Amino acid sequence: MKNIPILNVYYLLCYAWGRIQERDTRRLATLGGLSTVQDLLGKVLAGGVSHLFRRGIDRGYVERRQDLAGIRGKLAVSETAKRALRARGRAACDFEELSVDTRPNRILRTSLHGLLGRRVTLHRDVRSDVRSAYRRLDGVSRTRLTRNAFSQVQLGGNRRLYQFLLSVCRLLYESAVVDENTGRTTFRDFRRDKATMWALFEEFVTGFYEREQRAYRVNPGGSRRIRWGEASAADDANLARIPGMTADVILESAERRIILDTKYYRDALARGRGSGTGKLHSGNLYQLLAYLRNRQATNPGQPRHEGILLYPEVGEPLRADIRLEGFRIQARTVNLDRDWRRIHREMLATIELSGPDS
Repeated sequence: MKNIPILNVYYLLCYAWGRIQERDTRRLATLGGLSTVQDLLGKVLAGGVSHLFRRGIDRGYVERRQDLAGIRGKLAVSETAKRALRARGRAACDFEELSVDTRPNRILRTSLHGLLGRRVTLHRDVRSDVRSAYRRLDGVSRTRLTRNAFSQVQLGGNRRLYQFLLSVCRLLYESAVVDENTGRTTFRDFRRDKATMWALFEEFVTGFYEREQRAYRVNPGGSRRIRWGEASAADDANLARIPGMTADVILESAERRIILDTKYYRDALARGRGSGTGKLHSGNLYQLLAYLRNRQATNPGQPRHEGILLYPEVGEPLRADIRLEGFRIQARTVNLDRDWRRIHREMLATIELSGPDS
């Protein structure tokens, strides 16, 4: 798969992780000199931390244990006795203290520190920004990053910027590769990783349609699950073996009901040996047809459901429009290698809407 330009990767990330604002699209111009994913993620992370400080970095209650002259919080009886603290007029106390040293801030500081390693290749200006952001988090501890460290973070209320930045940290963590012999850290270019880009492409499509149009409700009821029209078994144990169905995106309006399925293939068409005409991938069609049949059966009435298979464009664009079992099914590609404004228009055109510049 051809590498997507760095600017467009930022565009995808902003939509995928719910951080697209008008100021984010204007900011694309400031990222034009970057050429690697670690430069992009470092620049975004450093800029995000600076923004956190301008608006006021989050604080939380953190558990502390200290030897105090008086009692504060809860007395740690065994620790006080073991160390004979009372003889010195002190006591070990456990208490909560409002602090910037919270789990999300620790992940931010640790991720910035990882980028500052001498064996990490960063653009000079990006390294300067990262170093400045790291110093601003003075008073925040570093932590050991694991997959669980990210899943354990709980953000209450409206914390979209934190969610976005922690997603950047997670992508950095998953992309880092440390050479055991030299200690050098390199960053795998996730643009070449099909699984990562497929997930990002799906999240981008959902985020884009949630923000950029009002003609359709996106995933109405907050669910993408599709129930089987008819499903039965001898007992609950056997019934539980029936796999669930989850669409990527469901779009609904008074006139249309669309099930959109994203795919991330090198070629949107399957080409048999000696065949000049590519064919739609049969597995993609079978899956989408199953979604259409069962959602139509469990949500009867008009308008009739229709389906869209959406692929990134590699080579020639694909515009197929067919009917199977009475369902309209389209196959479309979107060119992620072009200017992001054209991507914007192409995404709207996929669901037959026009952008402001069309």
